[in-house]
Amino acid sequence: MKFALHGMCSLHNNIVSDIRLAKETGYQGLEIHTQKLWRYINAGFSSSDFKSHLEKANILPSAIDIVGSVEATDKATQQKVFKSVETLCLFAKEIGAPTIQLNAFEALNGLSVEDNINITAQNIKHIADIGQEHGIRFQYEGAAWTPIATLDDYYRLHDAVGRDNFAFVLDTWHFWACRGATPEDMAKIDKELIYNVHLSDGKRPDIGQDWVDEKLLRGYLLGEGEIPLQEWVDAIKSTGYDGFYSGEFLNDQLWEGDHYEVAASMLQGMQSLFSEE
Repeated sequence: MKFALHGMCSLHNNIVSDIRLAKETGYQGLEIHTQKLWRYINAGFSSSDFKSHLEKANILPSAIDIVGSVEATDKATQQKVFKSVETLCLFAKEIGAPTIQLNAFEALNGLSVEDNINITAQNIKHIADIGQEHGIRFQYEGAAWTPIATLDDYYRLHDAVGRDNFAFVLDTWHFWACRGATPEDMAKIDKELIYNVHLSDGKRPDIGQDWVDEKLLRGYLLGEGEIPLQEWVDAIKSTGYDGFYSGEFLNDQLWEGDHYEVAASMLQGMQSLFSEE
């Protein structure tokens, strides 16, 4: 099984330090944190500079995470998103990162889920076409509190986009927290639709309770929350998926701790879920 260090685990690192961190704590890959990548690009470094760091460390770039606001309807935001996608696709192609993550958030709150899907799909079609020119694919993640969050909604979005370089990243917390899928549902997913997997633990609001700050629900290392992660992992494994898994959390205290200890703990937590292999 392949494990990638998620750049969120070392939020205040820079991106070159993330490569070293991934190598020295035993990962095979790095899921690249986009804000760190933009800092790197804006500092004047190139994709060839970054690729040399990856190759020296023998670390694979599993994905670039994330491009947000893909649900936007105003032309200014749309053009900003499309320009960002173009730049990131060129970078991803050069460094060998196959996938870029897309997130839609809450700009269309108040509209029906159907309208959210149809409007968001139009933007993603354009994004996917940009990626197609560069050989890049896109994985969708619906945050648990956003309109397009359940697995059924993922399928409907996928059908509405209708591009063969667009599919899913499966995040255990988001699906579990919004009650948008079960392990049984995971087991039925066509493995070709799974581009990456995020393993996240945590808690969720009771049914009918309002959402709170995400950090209050996702501030846990694997095994410290309430998700039956072994069931979820076993279900995903049963699809035949054999790509990268990365562990993710949101926790200010962990971010201010020793990144090596945190990264190692996250890797150990993931490996324990595959201990029978």
